[in-house]
Amino acid sequence: MKKRRSGLAVTSLTLGIIAMSCVMTGAPILRLVAVPLGVVTLVFGCVAAWKISRRSELWSGKGMAVSGIILGMLGSFLGVVTFGDAVMRSQQQWQHPNRQFPAERISHAAAMRNEPAANFTSNLPIIVLESEGDYVSHDDRTPVRAAFYDSKQGRASVSAKPDYDGFGTINLRGHSTKDWPKQSYTFHVTDERRQQIKAPLLGLPAEEDWVLYAPFEDKSLIRDVLAYELARRMGQYAPRTRYVELFLKTRSRDGKLSMRHYMGVYVLMEKIKRGKERVNIAKLNPEDSDKSKISGGYIVKRDHSEGGGSHFRTERGGPFFYVYPKPREITQAQRAWIKRYFEAFEDALYGEDFADPRTGYAAYLDVDGFLDSHWLIELSKNVDGFRYSAYMTKDRGKKLKPGPAWDWNRAWGNANYYGGGSTKGWYWTVLRRNEISWHQRLRQDPAYVQRAAARWRELRKNVFDSKNIAALIDELAAQLEEPQKRNFQRWPILGEQVASNYYVGQSYREEVDWLKKWVEGRVRWIDGQVEAGKL
Repeated sequence: MKKRRSGLAVTSLTLGIIAMSCVMTGAPILRLVAVPLGVVTLVFGCVAAWKISRRSELWSGKGMAVSGIILGMLGSFLGVVTFGDAVMRSQQQWQHPNRQFPAERISHAAAMRNEPAANFTSNLPIIVLESEGDYVSHDDRTPVRAAFYDSKQGRASVSAKPDYDGFGTINLRGHSTKDWPKQSYTFHVTDERRQQIKAPLLGLPAEEDWVLYAPFEDKSLIRDVLAYELARRMGQYAPRTRYVELFLKTRSRDGKLSMRHYMGVYVLMEKIKRGKERVNIAKLNPEDSDKSKISGGYIVKRDHSEGGGSHFRTERGGPFFYVYPKPREITQAQRAWIKRYFEAFEDALYGEDFADPRTGYAAYLDVDGFLDSHWLIELSKNVDGFRYSAYMTKDRGKKLKPGPAWDWNRAWGNANYYGGGSTKGWYWTVLRRNEISWHQRLRQDPAYVQRAAARWRELRKNVFDSKNIAALIDELAAQLEEPQKRNFQRWPILGEQVASNYYVGQSYREEVDWLKKWVEGRVRWIDGQVEAGKL
């Protein structure tokens, strides 16, 4: 009698081939489909092989069944592995810029023609840095000659007398952004002997440490400056800023200043540090170890752990990096004191009597300061807020206070993860246990919820008024109308997906208009939640 080919064996082999095809396509969703498909293939193959073995005189196709079993097992296994890998890569691309993005392929030298810049003028201040080295590194400071030309009379010109003409050093800064073509720098003012000195730059209070921030993935060029201005209007310290256009040339070989040295629109801003005109907290000396002095001032920062640096962790949070006193200057007694303070605060916050105003969280936390940080982060939906570059201060005799605000480029709708692009949804819900997720516990206190709602309503009267924010955005965009054209000639990324961009406009005006529309929608959504008591 002629044997019949097992339909289950044929089905098993067919499904196995389909499962492997799903894995090989590279599409994450198909890789995921390959997992259950492989399991079904495995079941069909085993049933077919068992049936054929029992009635081999009637059925054929055992080899097909075995092949289906093997392909099903491989499909399921590889589906799990490759889908997991795809998810991890996607997360890394969202949160850590890398060389896969189109912007990384922009030529460093070809974006601007080699035209003389001796008569360059701008409505923004101009900074010309002339380095003594061939390149600028992240770890070593490169000596530079620095000329700052202000625009007090309406325009700045490199042919005019500089408002500051002196010396300094620069080095690359940033965690992942240091890998961008347009890079940010730390600038230290020095004398001719390379000793750091204080100097007022472009009308900002005299200091020695500054940042030249390079807005890149934020194609409005506005988001950080907007956040810091709002923080100051809320009554909090935030870095003062000035938009500038930057030139960077190498003295040894680059000849006269030309447009090939043009680096684009930058933001000169104050670096976070202790000082009367910066973070105005008490000075903490190494000898300050007694009870009356050791309580402050401190500046710490929650940040990426992989960057290294001296830090501490608590049972529920961290890493918290020492900013002031500096890691090489803070004593062991001071390290132990600030860590114990954080731990005592956490014990109070998560303890049974956490709402007690004398022994609970309010005994350790500046609640008003926390709420201002909370609302600025929620308004802008800053997906780095309370996670990375999250500064906190502890002044002498005072309570723990979040701030100053820092790093707002992935805010105001400029992130395609953690719901950052949507005007709806609370950001605090995605904060993890070891991040500054304190609001998740604080909102269990009715008195705190009332206080939070009251502060939002107060801010909405002026600082967070949608029309006022839109007017501020328009004011900043007007400053940038002329220089943004040169910036995007130097860095032609308009219309390109850069890092975690949620929205990609085809023009600068589209980027600005979308930002204003996003803010309006975000304010409207939060208003509805506050009125509904859903904080």
